Amino acid sequence: MVSNGELELVGAIIGDGHIHKKHPKYYLGITGNTKTDYLYFAKLASLIEQEWNKKASVFESSGGLRIRIYSKALVEKLTTEFALPFNNGKCYSVSIPQKFVGNFGKAKHILRGIADTDGSVFVSRKPGCPRYPAIEITTVSKALAVQIRDILFRASFRVTKIRSHMSKLSTTPCYKVCLYGKKNLHKWIAEIGFSNPYKLGRAVQALE
Repeated sequence: MVSNGELELVGAIIGDGHIHKKHPKYYLGITGNTKTDYLYFAKLASLIEQEWNKKASVFESSGGLRIRIYSKALVEKLTTEFALPFNNGKCYSVSIPQKFVGNFGKAKHILRGIADTDGSVFVSRKPGCPRYPAIEITTVSKALAVQIRDILFRASFRVTKIRSHMSKLSTTPCYKVCLYGKKNLHKWIAEIGFSNPYKLGRAVQALE
């Protein structure tokens, strides 16, 4: 039986994680922002110990905040039971395990992990509304973007069409799934939520 906490960790790995699977090294990692994610990474480390009974090291490297866990057994579990891709090219092919896509009660925990790592909460100006809130999830995996949009749409969120964006610093497009407006943000907080304190704080501020 897969726990909700484990699904949230899988979502965090889908969002901004990586898996290395090549003898003799087997490990997984998650990358975050050194300015905003320390509290969230402390929560992740605690959840990892709770769900997987593994000690996670949290450290800074190459300008980012990182978690790393060395475990061949855990790597095998994630790449077989959850079918997560590994080594190079993970970000272009990653997707939510298909067995959870049609079950919002399970998928929402994966979505929380994805938004906590690879999502953003912000406000923009709109005619008649100087603080128009939005949640945006950005990924270079088109399959993942389609899954996220479909899950949210079936759960009665008002979701825009997936937007393709090409950065000046990239040779491949990224895909953005966006939710706009206070109703969407209220619904997200009530039904999916954030475990990342920084992003939850941004959401609360956006609703003021």
